[in-house]
Amino acid sequence: MNVLIAQLSFDCRRLILRNVAFQFFALMMPAGFYLLFTKAMTGGTTAQMAAFNVAYMGSMTVYSIAINGLFSIAQILMHDREKGLVRWLQLTPHGLVPYYVSIGILGLLMNLLSVAVLGTIAVLVNHVSLTLGQWFGVLGIAIIGQVPIMLIGVALSFLNRAETLSVASNLVTFPMAIMSGLWWPIRMLPDWVQVIGQHLPTFYMNDLLGTWMMHGTLDKTNLFGIGAWTLGLLVVISWGTRRLLKRGNGIVRA
Repeated sequence: MNVLIAQLSFDCRRLILRNVAFQFFALMMPAGFYLLFTKAMTGGTTAQMAAFNVAYMGSMTVYSIAINGLFSIAQILMHDREKGLVRWLQLTPHGLVPYYVSIGILGLLMNLLSVAVLGTIAVLVNHVSLTLGQWFGVLGIAIIGQVPIMLIGVALSFLNRAETLSVASNLVTFPMAIMSGLWWPIRMLPDWVQVIGQHLPTFYMNDLLGTWMMHGTLDKTNLFGIGAWTLGLLVVISWGTRRLLKRGNGIVRA
């Protein structure tokens, strides 16, 4: 436990306190989109606008988690591997387990912070009202739904060059956000895009959040979809890890 606490303290200082600008961007850009879109959409009835304010809070929560997973986590893992930190930690008595647990905990905390930021804005500015049970449900869905998104970030970190990773992160994040209906309703997109979008992990998470906050019945298909993406990505990551080990990069050893 002391080793994990020390690793958390070390990672918090170097990844958050020394990189405040990026963390601010990851949190505040979705919050800015939320304010912009909810204030620009003024043509509906009071009930319609209230529903939109709630649903769009969920969409921007998913978008914030996607930015954290596909940009921040991917870049952290690649940077640590290239700078030799992973190999050095691999040679210590405790191995890499505390390191990966620490990165996962920090990613989780940043995602929960994004829920808090967006939720605060939704309540104070747009007067969104959710019960305590709904707020706990939102946190639970955020924890479960983030898993495949974070795993995509891990898979992207296997790329060899930082420039390639930057391009790949953009090419994955923004099309996925659009096709999942995070920026505007998915029904406005072409039919073939809707088919793709409805099978993305960001769509599953967004649909769960929207349904939960509107007192609907959760669709088990979304949970199965998150589970299927998680299992598939674990297979991809296992394959990618073996390739890195064969190349001598020494990415993982528990």
